[in-house]
Amino acid sequence: MAVTIKQLLARGQKQLANRDYQAAGALFEEVVTISPETHAAWFGLGEVAQGIGQLDTAVQFFEQAVQLQPEQASYLQRLGELYGRIGLEKEGLEVLQAARRRAPKDIAVLCSLAGAYVKVGEWQQAKSVLRDVVARPGVQAGHFCLLGLAHQQLGELDEAMVQLRKATRLAPRYPDAWLSLGHLYLQKQLLEEAERCVKKLFDLVPQLPTTLNLAGELALRHGNFHEAAAFFRTAVARAPDSAEMTAKLGIALVQAGDAVEAVDVLEKAHQMGVSEDWILESLGLLFTTRGQLAAARENLEMAVEREPANLNAWNSLIVVYTKLGESGKARQAAETVLAQDPRHVNALLNLGSWYSDQARSDEALAMFRQALAVAPNNQIGYTNSLWALVHSTETRAADVVATAQAFDRNLCLPLLPAVNFAARDRDPERRLRIGWLTSDMRNHPVAAFVVPFLGELDRTQLETVIYFNSQSSDSTTTMAHERADKWREVVALGDEALAKLTQSDAIDILVDLNGNTEGSRLLAVARKPAPIQVTWLGFPGTSGMTAMDYIFIPPDPVLEKGDWCTETPWPLPHCYGVRTMIPDVPIQPGLPCQRLERPFTFACLNNFRKVSQGAIRLWSRILRAVPDSRLILVARGGDDSSLIEYIHGQFGRHGIAPERLNIKGIMPTNGYFDAYNEADLCLDPFPFNGGTTGYDSIWMGVPFITWPGDMLVSRMGKPILDNVGLSELVVDSADAYFELAVALANDHERLLKLRGNLRQRMRASPLMDAPRMARSLENAFRGMWRKWCAQQ
Repeated sequence: MAVTIKQLLARGQKQLANRDYQAAGALFEEVVTISPETHAAWFGLGEVAQGIGQLDTAVQFFEQAVQLQPEQASYLQRLGELYGRIGLEKEGLEVLQAARRRAPKDIAVLCSLAGAYVKVGEWQQAKSVLRDVVARPGVQAGHFCLLGLAHQQLGELDEAMVQLRKATRLAPRYPDAWLSLGHLYLQKQLLEEAERCVKKLFDLVPQLPTTLNLAGELALRHGNFHEAAAFFRTAVARAPDSAEMTAKLGIALVQAGDAVEAVDVLEKAHQMGVSEDWILESLGLLFTTRGQLAAARENLEMAVEREPANLNAWNSLIVVYTKLGESGKARQAAETVLAQDPRHVNALLNLGSWYSDQARSDEALAMFRQALAVAPNNQIGYTNSLWALVHSTETRAADVVATAQAFDRNLCLPLLPAVNFAARDRDPERRLRIGWLTSDMRNHPVAAFVVPFLGELDRTQLETVIYFNSQSSDSTTTMAHERADKWREVVALGDEALAKLTQSDAIDILVDLNGNTEGSRLLAVARKPAPIQVTWLGFPGTSGMTAMDYIFIPPDPVLEKGDWCTETPWPLPHCYGVRTMIPDVPIQPGLPCQRLERPFTFACLNNFRKVSQGAIRLWSRILRAVPDSRLILVARGGDDSSLIEYIHGQFGRHGIAPERLNIKGIMPTNGYFDAYNEADLCLDPFPFNGGTTGYDSIWMGVPFITWPGDMLVSRMGKPILDNVGLSELVVDSADAYFELAVALANDHERLLKLRGNLRQRMRASPLMDAPRMARSLENAFRGMWRKWCAQQ
């Protein structure tokens, strides 16, 4: 009996389904030989050719099928898909649009069309088609995933989340849905939700590199760099050909500070196809975090030379140039980034910091506010805003409190647990465990005030646990380590892990020594890991945090009112801090103006960022009233011509010629102290007084005039002068400041008396009495603990 064409086609389809392409092809060829008009046989030949990888031949067969039967949507669908595969995206899209017109409700056609829109980057059209898909019967979890991806690409993150959650509900064991949702949660900074997605993926597909990749990304966001590296290392072992995974391992190693392995991994990633500028960018970041700025600059400059559009490398260069004092280059780098992306958060923050270094607080604040408008939960945006506020003469205490409370409201309060220290021993007189959290226990002003009393604390009453959050260490670090009962390296721990470590150590009172400064761990402190939490030294102002109980202050009735802070002020009885181990740089005798036969010289050796517009106006007024007098200033990048020109212009507006300003760059320690031997009288900046520099000035025998304000940051100079018997140099107005400065410049005998034996007076004062400070802190901690026990 003769075999019909219909039977031949059926046999061919069966062999095709079994992937026996040779047998299927022979049957379809037999059909077209008998009947060249049989479109189904031509379509079958196209399927066979595609199955064996002969795509150009498959296109010809599909085109023949479409020509014979142009109304068949499935033929158009397959031809359109194949056009896209061979690089004819536009032609493929047109064919798939025709397929949709023929079969507007066919889910397969709609999905192919959506995929074609995605391939050409037309996400809005893809979203429209996919919304049509999910409205049809038979919708699957993958369709919701695709729709979620379209929303995500269009920046519609909340709607993307809705669709991806639908996918997980429709198919709870569909890994792609959990993976896409996890990455979306990371994008929205919802780390706890992302954690749940990671756990689900480890339950479903723990062996997949994509699962390990998401886990590594999450660990990076938590700041757990070593853990992230472990995840990426396992992912690379399972997908050794993945350049992306290898590159991410390199990033994690850079962040973890594993320099040798990081370099090797990044080199391997480059050999696998990762761009050279990305490698150089990552190496630049590595050297930046390790403080090797010359090497960082070299790598980053090579990165932007290879790829001028590498915004991350440009952004890192802003930081490096700033730290190297190359002010003009720092601004140019920032403007290069913002010219390409005006909403680049890091560039906005870095340009704001550049303005801050030049004491342009209002312009800095404007940059930080722009950054927060783009990223309302950016911690650095709040930190930098607070610093700009406390440097500006236009700021009120209420402005600082409001910004600090916004930081608390947006970032900290969501982390505050329902605190329960019910198991804590409430004996008010027992030995207390004190935690000190800082990134600055090294050659840094904070350590200069902490290390002196650490060894003086009564270890029968207090146990000292230091949580050190820095990769940099030096001899000061070693000294602090030796004086602590326990030492924890926490830089590689995330905030949650750090909080849990503090809880497991059963810390009774946690003292945060950073506040809103670089290297702070306030989001760990926000989790309230200790019953009592205190802020001190790093940022001389309020944290705004609900989780922070107290702030140490000098004995000062104005500050004790507490209307400038959200914490309860706790006055230390004698002074705000103690300094010892100050370099013994000799004090030259007499007044420098007489000894060196130079004009009378005022000085402010604080970083120029503290010199507010109000201070510039007042100091210019003083210089005009003291003929030929000079003013020494210190500015990061004091050798940078653009910065010097800016400072000259600021004083020039008030009639001060450039030659009357001596602008120094950041100096080595001994050079900095010796600079005081050039100063007849120092001028304390306002509203941000000198802290460390106030001590240094007195140590070098140079008095200073201070004008206290209504916040801690503006009342730092007063207790220093009070403790060495120079309260007459504390003034209550701009006019009094002016009159006293002019009077002392014209009364050398009086000034010599004020300068007499200042170093000896300082040595004999509470300012250098470490045992006294230790007793003050012991009493403070005991008072806080007794109060807490009574309240419980």
